[in-house]
Amino acid sequence: MGITSYHKSLWVRNIVLVLTLTALAGAVWKIGASIGKIAAYDQARAYYDAGNLILAEQTFSEASAYSGIRYGDEAWEAFMAELTAIRQQLESLSQQMQTAAGDGQEEQMLQLYERYQSWKQESVRQGGQSASFFQTISERLGMEKALHSYFQSAIQLSKAHIDANTSGKSYENESFIHTLAIIPAEFFGGKEAKQKELHSLFQRYETAKLGALASSSPFADVVARTAASIRLYKQEGIASDWLRDLLERYALGEVRQAIRQKDLPAFVTMAKAYREIKDVLPGDSGVLAAIDDHVESRIEQAENYAKARQFSKAIELYQGLGELLDTSQLIAGVEELWTEYDPARMLTAKYPDKTFQSVLTGTDRWGTKVYALGVEKNGNRLFAAAKLEGESAPVYMEKALDTGGGVRISLTDLQDDDKNPVLLVQGQGSKRAFTYIGLVPDWSGASLNERFTIEADDLAVEDAARVIIKNAVGDGENEIALFQFEDRGLKYEERLAELQTETDKPESPGVDQDEGSSDETDQPSAMADVYAGPGETYEIIGQISLDGTFDVVTELNGWYQIRFNGKEEGWIQAPRP
Repeated sequence: MGITSYHKSLWVRNIVLVLTLTALAGAVWKIGASIGKIAAYDQARAYYDAGNLILAEQTFSEASAYSGIRYGDEAWEAFMAELTAIRQQLESLSQQMQTAAGDGQEEQMLQLYERYQSWKQESVRQGGQSASFFQTISERLGMEKALHSYFQSAIQLSKAHIDANTSGKSYENESFIHTLAIIPAEFFGGKEAKQKELHSLFQRYETAKLGALASSSPFADVVARTAASIRLYKQEGIASDWLRDLLERYALGEVRQAIRQKDLPAFVTMAKAYREIKDVLPGDSGVLAAIDDHVESRIEQAENYAKARQFSKAIELYQGLGELLDTSQLIAGVEELWTEYDPARMLTAKYPDKTFQSVLTGTDRWGTKVYALGVEKNGNRLFAAAKLEGESAPVYMEKALDTGGGVRISLTDLQDDDKNPVLLVQGQGSKRAFTYIGLVPDWSGASLNERFTIEADDLAVEDAARVIIKNAVGDGENEIALFQFEDRGLKYEERLAELQTETDKPESPGVDQDEGSSDETDQPSAMADVYAGPGETYEIIGQISLDGTFDVVTELNGWYQIRFNGKEEGWIQAPRP
């Protein structure tokens, strides 16, 4: 069955009726709310006129929730709305304080305190009823009491923390420093009172701490931790000159003790550690001055060692100071002086496992600054080392020697065409008593150039170009002969004397050999090398006949200092019995 026009009209009528009733009810409610708000406004105004701002603001705030109509006094409404804002802000701030205090958020508490103080000061500046209302609400919420309780509790907890650290000698957790630093001065009784109390607290604490650390920790740890405390106090805005002075007194005593005990390693460790905290020290630090003075005195001592040719002591001292300053150039200088004084060091440094039976050293030969040549003991190998002008590293050479044992080397007056002196190597021969080898070092080419080799019973250098040889193999056999030194070797020049063989020696009839003349004049005189000093490591500067004439000047450890050739002086080894 379809819907008739009648039914449709009924529905429309009912809908219109419902909407009308709803609108009517809303209007009635609105009118009632407006009447209620007006009544609340009237009550709030009455409280206001009576001077009760708390009830006036409370009633006004409740009335504002009813409807959007206005009371009519816009200035009064604006003032009441301002009071409501003050109350709501303080209530919110109070709630935040409770949360921060409960969670131990001291930084947040400080910020809330500062915000509260800012608002309070602004309220006081404005004065009037707003200031009175602010103060009343703050007192009702107990805000200042809560702040005072929180910060006073923080002070007491920090003091307990200080006592616990001191009694337990445990100084890892020092958060109380920051806590006390940020607590507002008013909770100490003012700025001056705060400074005085914190100075007293921290001075007692740091004095005890330094004493405990000094008795149980290395110097470096003590100064590092004390310096860290000084930096922390500076960061927190707390004056700590007293702690810096305390550190200076402690460190100066320790450094001076190391100096008195001549304990260089301990001094260096202390000096290094103290220089690392230079940022917290005064510009006129007595400890740094003492360190610098002692370092200078040690450098001066090392220089004196070098001058006294105590090179190893000088180098050891420079090396000991190496952690405080760059001593590499100073050490290199001593090494240079040492090598000039004792060139044989170049050989021992290069060949530490070898022993040399004959060593020749000197200066300014073959284009060298210093040189050293040595024959390996129990071996036939010549080793050479030299420092050239303008070069810091030594040049080394080696050469095998075709001789028997008992090798000795000496520098002769022989000179090649380039005026280079000839080095004479003497060793046991196979056909004669000795084998003689003439060498000229070529340092630029790193070679020991052989200029001659000859076997003979004796060899004596006359001058730069002439050599007298006794009973040489080949030319000069059974002769004392003169040889000329040329670029290609030794050239036979002339016989100086004929040597008699055993069968050629004439007998003296009727004359007892022990009582009459002997054949001693036919035997060669015993020769001895003359050295520049009392030892075979010194340069050979000549030869003398032990049967000749010379004056003995002094004796030292089996060596004689002699005067020969009229005025020359040198050293010979005492003859073995």
